[in-house]
This record gives sequence, C-alpha cells and structure tokens, in this order.
Amino acid sequence: MNYLHVVFKPQELVVYQAQMNNKSYPITYQKIKKLDLLALIKQIKLDFPHNQGGILKGDALAFYSPFCIKIADEDVVDMEKCFAEIFNVPFVRAEALVDNGEETLKKTLAEKQQTIGWSIDYCGYNPGKAEYTTESLLTVANGYLGLRGTLPEMVISDDTYPATYLAGLYNQAISVIDDHQVHNEDFVNAPNAQYISLRIGQGKFVNLTDFKVISLYRRLDFLTGILSSELQIEDEEGRRLKIDCRKFTNMARMTHYSIEYQFCPLNFSDQITICTKTDGGTFNYGVERYRSLNSYHYEIKDLIADKHKTYLLARTYQSKIGIGISTEISGDFFAPDSVENRINENSIVQQVVFSAEQGNCYRLEKNVAIAISTVFKQDWQQVDTWQLPNFAAQLAESQLAWQTLWRESDIVIAGDMMAQKLLRLHTYHLLASCSPLTNGKHKLDVSVTARGLHGEAYRGHIFWDEIFILPFYIMHFPTTARQLLMYRYRRLPAAKQAASQAGYQGAMFPWQSGHDGSEQTQTLHINPLTGQWDPDHSHLQCHISLSIAYNVWLYWLNTGDKPFMIDYGLELLIEIAKFWLSKTAWDATSNRYHIAGVMGPDEFHEYSLGNKEAGLQDNAYTNLMVAWLFNQIDIIVLSLSKQDLNNILNRVDIDTDFWQQLTTIKENLALSINEQNIIGQFDGYFALKEIDWQKYRNKYGNIYRLDRILRAEGKSADNYKVAKQADLLMIFHNLSQDVVKNLLKKMNYATSDNYVEKNFNYYFSRTSHGSTLSRVVHASLAENIKLSALSWQLYKEALFSDYQDIQGGTTSEGIHTGVMAATLNMTIMTYGGVDIRQPLLEINPSLPSHWRHLQFKLCHLGVNYQFFITQEKLFVSCDRDTEILVNKQGYRISAGKIANIDYKNEVVA
Repeated sequence: MNYLHVVFKPQELVVYQAQMNNKSYPITYQKIKKLDLLALIKQIKLDFPHNQGGILKGDALAFYSPFCIKIADEDVVDMEKCFAEIFNVPFVRAEALVDNGEETLKKTLAEKQQTIGWSIDYCGYNPGKAEYTTESLLTVANGYLGLRGTLPEMVISDDTYPATYLAGLYNQAISVIDDHQVHNEDFVNAPNAQYISLRIGQGKFVNLTDFKVISLYRRLDFLTGILSSELQIEDEEGRRLKIDCRKFTNMARMTHYSIEYQFCPLNFSDQITICTKTDGGTFNYGVERYRSLNSYHYEIKDLIADKHKTYLLARTYQSKIGIGISTEISGDFFAPDSVENRINENSIVQQVVFSAEQGNCYRLEKNVAIAISTVFKQDWQQVDTWQLPNFAAQLAESQLAWQTLWRESDIVIAGDMMAQKLLRLHTYHLLASCSPLTNGKHKLDVSVTARGLHGEAYRGHIFWDEIFILPFYIMHFPTTARQLLMYRYRRLPAAKQAASQAGYQGAMFPWQSGHDGSEQTQTLHINPLTGQWDPDHSHLQCHISLSIAYNVWLYWLNTGDKPFMIDYGLELLIEIAKFWLSKTAWDATSNRYHIAGVMGPDEFHEYSLGNKEAGLQDNAYTNLMVAWLFNQIDIIVLSLSKQDLNNILNRVDIDTDFWQQLTTIKENLALSINEQNIIGQFDGYFALKEIDWQKYRNKYGNIYRLDRILRAEGKSADNYKVAKQADLLMIFHNLSQDVVKNLLKKMNYATSDNYVEKNFNYYFSRTSHGSTLSRVVHASLAENIKLSALSWQLYKEALFSDYQDIQGGTTSEGIHTGVMAATLNMTIMTYGGVDIRQPLLEINPSLPSHWRHLQFKLCHLGVNYQFFITQEKLFVSCDRDTEILVNKQGYRISAGKIANIDYKNEVVA
C-alpha cells in the first residue's frame, strides 16, 4: 500500500513514498500565506497522486494534539487537516504511531478516518469574520435551542459573537437610518448564560484579547453533539492556565444545555476568582450590515439569585414573547453557599474565590434551562422550579437521543472521505436546526429558518428554502415534515388577509415569514458596493406559495397521510390555487392567460425591459408550477371520497366554475419559447443584452452578486441575460422531464427530444451562482443529462460551500440550511437514483465513479427501506412487502429479505 511521508525541516518540506524518489519543496514557514501553503500541498498531490494515507514528521507546535505549524501573520495551521482535505485520505503525526509496523499504521489511519468522518475541528484563534464563521459551524443546537460555537470567555464584539437562539423567538423593531424608517423583524439574540471566566489574584478576567493565546483547539462531535475546546493562555506576568470546556444542548430535553469548565494553573499557585454570568444585556450584532438598525429586542422583568442558582425573566418589546431562564452551578472547589452574587441592572454575576495550587485541576459545571412563552404558555415563568440534572446525566440522555436520529438519517459513503465528512456535517446541522425529538414531539409552531439556529442573516426568516429542506424530513422523519407544514397552515389566515389586501383571492404567502406569517421582506436595502438605498421588490416572489404547495404534494405522495390532506393539505392547495386564478389575466391577442407582477427565483430581474412598474410577466418557472398545481389538485380530488371532499369544500369558499377554471387556465398559460426550443425565463427575456462574462470575472473575480456590481457601474441586471441562480431550470429540479414535457404538451407547446439539454446549457452559461443552492440544482440536472464531470464539480462546490465559506463571509452569519439539505437529497435522489416523486419508488443509480458504495435509509408510504448501492448492484431490504421500479422494471421485495439487483444488467437475485 502507498503511504506518503512528509518531513517538516527548518527551510523545506521533504516528501517521499515507497519506491519513489524523495522530493524537496523549499518553504519559509514564517513568511508563507495560507493560500500559498494550500497551493503547495496541491502541487505535492500532483507529484504524488496515489496514496492511502500519510505520516507527518518534524517540528510542530507544542500544546496542539494535531500536527500544527505557525505561518505568516501568526496563523496556526493544522497540517494533518490540510493534507487530509486535499488528498482526501487521512494523515497522522508520527508520534501517534506506537510502532513502525504497517498494520499499526493501517489501524491508526483507519481510526483517524473515522474521526474525520464524524467531526470538524479548528486550531488557533483568528478574531473577526473567520472566528464568526468557525462559531457558526461549531454551533450546538437541538431544534429549539442553539448556541454558537464560542468559548465561555467570549463576549459580543467585532472579534467574537456568542449568541443564544430559540426557535420562533422574533421581535419587530423600527430604526431610522439616513432619514429612512426601517421596520425589521429580527431573530432575537436571547439572554446569555454561557459566560464563564476567571482571574488570577487581582488581575484581569481571562479573555482572548488581553491574554496571549498559547494554543486553542476546538472540536465538534457530530455523533454526540458535543463541542469541546482546549485553551492554553498566558497573562502579562507569564502565568499560564489550561482551560478545557465541553458544552452541548440536550437533544433529549430541549430546553436544557450544559457546560463543563475545567481549569488548571500550570506554573503558579495563587488566589483565583471564577466568574459566571446570566446576562440580560445581549443584543443582535451578528450581521455587520444590520448593526446600524435597532438591535435591542427585550426588556428584563425580573432577576433573582439564590446561592448557586439564578433566575431571569424577560419579555420582547413588540411580540411580547416571555423568556424564562434558570441556571445552577456546582463544582469540586466550592460549596453552594460560598457563591457571591451581584445583581446588576440587566445581569446576575456569580463569583467564587479560592486558593488554587499549581498542577491541580478544578471543575465547574453550569446547567441551564430556557423557556419561552410561545411554547410554554404557562410554565415559562416557573422555569426556576424546573429540574436541572447534572452534566453527566444530561450528557448520557442527549447522546442516546442523537444515536436514534443518526440511525435513521446517516448516509454512508465508501471511497470518499471528505464527502462522507461533509454529508454528516450537513446532516448534523439539519438535525440541530429542526429535530424530530423536539420540534415534532413538542409540536413547535416553527419552520426551518434559512440560517438555522446558527446566525441572524435574513433575520432568521423562513423562505422558499423549505422546498429543498422538506424532502430530507419527508424521507427520514415524516412526522416532523408534517409539523413543518403545519407552520404554514397555521399562517393561512394571514396569507388570505395579505391576498385580500392586495386585491386577490385565496392565500398569498409572504416571501419572508417569521412569527405571525405577515410579510417581513424589506422594501429597501442598502447596496454595500455603493452605500445607496435601493428599492427591494423581493416580496414579488409569489412562487413561495408554489413551494409550499409542492411540499404538501410531496408529503402526501410519500406518506399517504389522508387525515392531513383532508384536514389541512387540500385546503392549502385550493387557497393557493385561488390566488393564482385571481392573478391570471386573459389576453385575446395572444389567446393566452398571463401572470404579471411577479419575480422568479433568479432575483436579479425585477423589471421588464422598458417597464417602470416592478414585476415581470409570465415567469416561466412560475407559470409551469401553476399549471402543475392545477393539475395535481384535480388528481388529488379524484383520490378522495365524495364525503371527504365535501368536508373540505365546506371550509373553502370557491366559485361554481372553480374546477373549470383550473382546467382552462392550466392548458392556456403563456410561455415564450424560441426556435431553438429555449423556454424564455419571462416575457421579453430574449430581447435582453448578453454580457461579457469573462470580462467581469477578470475585473472582479467574485461575480456571485453581479446585480450589485452592475448597479455600482450605473447599469441594471434587468437589461441583461444574467441570473443569480436557477430559475426556469428549477422546474426540472422539482419535476421529472416526463412530467414537464406532458405539461408543455397539454399547453400546446412543442418540445424536441433534447430540449432539456438545450435549456440547461443555455441558462447554465448565463448564471453567476450567487446562491449556493444554484450549484445543487445545476449539479442534479447535469447528472440527469449525463454531464457527470460537471455534476460532480458543482456538487462538490455545494458540499464544501459552508465548510470553506466559498461566498466570502456569509457562513459567519449562519449556516445555509437549504444547500445543506439539498446536498443530502441529491446524494440519495440523484446519485442514489431514488425518485420519491412517484407513487412507486423508482430507482436508477448513478454513483460518482470513485464511490465504492452508498448506503442510506428512507421511509416511503409507511415502508422503511434500507439501500446499499455499489457501482453495479443495488441491495434493498424493507420491513413490509412492497414493489419498486428499477430502470422502469418492477420488482417485488419481501419483508425482511434482501433483494440483490444488478441494475446495470437488470438481473435480480
């Protein structure tokens, strides 16, 4: 087997491999930048391409477990991590090997690969945006409660951002900026009970600004949801402390979190004061461009301290949501009655003073419970009476809860270490953002925000990202998917009111939704490139209602949940359909129905060419989804009994000709299709100008937000064939090619055999991918039309998008739940080939060539499936007799038996 040996010498790297010559790479560590270092490792990979793993030797920084070096700007770099991620195989430091035998090396590398696949870790401290990004990715959460991945000593600043988020905790505020009155609903940064620090004698309390950071290592374990940190720090007098911390939110007890704080004086004995706070003075600060807005969202109602316990009550200003927090500290170096408490205007400070001995380690734990009145309507004020089990007890129950979630949702890949790691990273953050053990069990009236419980971007609102998120829950946790759909149903009255106020019938759901279902999209936004306030017409993205309808349909198709469809689902579909019926207009000249005043998913285009009124006409994605919706309502109605249908119709007010309107309009909606079979993104699209893409890439590098670049140049994206993300192509992401082709046929539009490929190539070349979701949509379509190399490139970029923060700082504001879910879905539905959009599961695997196998579970119509897919064969087992389709061929699967299908040759065993 091939193993790479990398030796770090003072002025060079020496690399060798068995049966190959050594190669030396000159390097001055103190002068090299990280990007240049990564480029060097990529060159080494080209020189030594085939390896099963590697060993790192030489001088590494003390106090770090991984092999770390210090480069330019005092940047600490984990070389095990860098080599592993570029080579996609594990690397270990030589000291990790107990002997030089090959079996020992194989075992050590296998253990390292297992660790890599179940965790992320960070060495060093880089204050500012880089630290904010690390904190987002290290967030611990349980679907109700989220804590950013900060150390206990960190405070709100430009360098670090500790924050506590609670699902559904919103508040609206008014700000005046440059004579503009801005109304904003924010995802509130709740009171913080995480702060713990200590001081030596009468010195400063430990922080990462005034003290020298000797070493800092953090690791998030996906399997258990535990964030651990190891910090060594030195004060001005050279006194060193080692501080180890573990924290987690309890997945089994959603209102609770625990922190274990251990510290050891390494080279001194002295008096130590340990301090912890329950801080009611927090404010929203996580998104730089929001900082000029009103950031204070709650007031303190009560503060109580009793020995080792504290109790805080607060209430948001506008939404009037109550917040109750209780804490309890304990330790091996103090008694409860020795705690000194001080109550300030908005916080409680607890301190313990004692004499610490050099070399001794001391342990404190803090257990916290948080309740909000939207979930605990009566009990939130009695949170001080709640039981606060100790750290060990809560950890045991939380770990067990995580195990139950991973059993249902884990995706296992052989042959691609980094894809395995990142798919688990994404699964972890999806479960952290919305957990079946909290959201479903307690029926939280929330949905999954665009940035999870991890940050404040988009102000914690719910968008059309749901269309990418819901399939994950539908496949693995259908009860939770139902609960997420109920968030929309409960806001149906608000959507109907919005439609009525706008002059329409039915339900018009908001583009940005938060607490009560009212439209929370800003009407003005500031362009960071120009500093100018520009109108924001994002609320015209009425296709959000079609995403909701799509999720209702997909849930119904995969669960057969008849009570849901009778009590809620069909009512939602009909009210959404009524809105679109009232928004269509007949034009006798074109002999077609038209839909005006909308925006598509693209988002760069707000105005039709030459039109001063905002909104586009006949966005193709919107019109096709409307036609699809009208068709699906007819199909669902036919599947219900007359009594069930009457029960539904008694709740909805529809005209006598409603059903005929559905048929007439769905077959006569307008589209623009040119002679090359390209479907125009909207009416007038083909008259727009082309843009010199290479010129803009050369000039600006990052052109993801080409709309802002054009505006800064005095131009408008409205005049060009440019797109932020997939628009028309989204129809092929939602629906199979056959379904779309049938829709077009019923609308009397002709298509060629390769029209999908033509449309893909046309729009892909005109898209900036300003949303990470764009890559997944295009990756899936590319694989479907046999562009596997392009598919893999885009899929890989999407996989790494948050982990490597490819958009240049957006991950610092919270992870992207939409793209994380979309990569998980694509792995199963595109590469695994499992199409859940059919009454029978239809399976057509298409694994990336370097994947040896893919393994996962899913639930479809009450049948629990397990799939094991290799490059040649499909192994399927289930818990009930069922039937599946493989490459259009039907197969009966018996419960408890494993079907072995050679899908390349369609042979079953």
